[in-house]
Amino acid sequence: MPFRHAADAAVAAITDAASRRSPAARPSTVLVVDDEREAVVAIGTALAALGYAVETAANGADAMEKASQLRPDIVVTDLLMPVVDGIGLAKALRADPHTATTHIVLCSGVAEGSVRALFDGYDAFLKKPYEVDDLERALAGLRRLSV
Repeated sequence: MPFRHAADAAVAAITDAASRRSPAARPSTVLVVDDEREAVVAIGTALAALGYAVETAANGADAMEKASQLRPDIVVTDLLMPVVDGIGLAKALRADPHTATTHIVLCSGVAEGSVRALFDGYDAFLKKPYEVDDLERALAGLRRLSV
């Protein structure tokens, strides 16, 4: 079931599993960036159910400002957005000493090879539409990298 079409059911399904996990094993803050409000709400709800502290932004410019103050552990961002796109955001995060080590998850409907040709400084890639389980696995992989 694609994430964007079944977020409520997916969040309900993972809430029980999330309650059994140790909060200390998770990064504390995730910044979710997407110009589609429905996507931000669905992703934020799923991540909150998994125990993450969630902040949101509607575009890369807004996210850069929030990230410099918030210093999130992970940024989950759409690729194609107005104002500043996901690649511009990722490059800015890597250039800022305060966010240079922030994990970046890029999400897009385009093939990863096309994205990697433009920028390869991200930590994980999710092809849209993706499932909640895909996001959870990506974040779990990033947690293992951080330990």
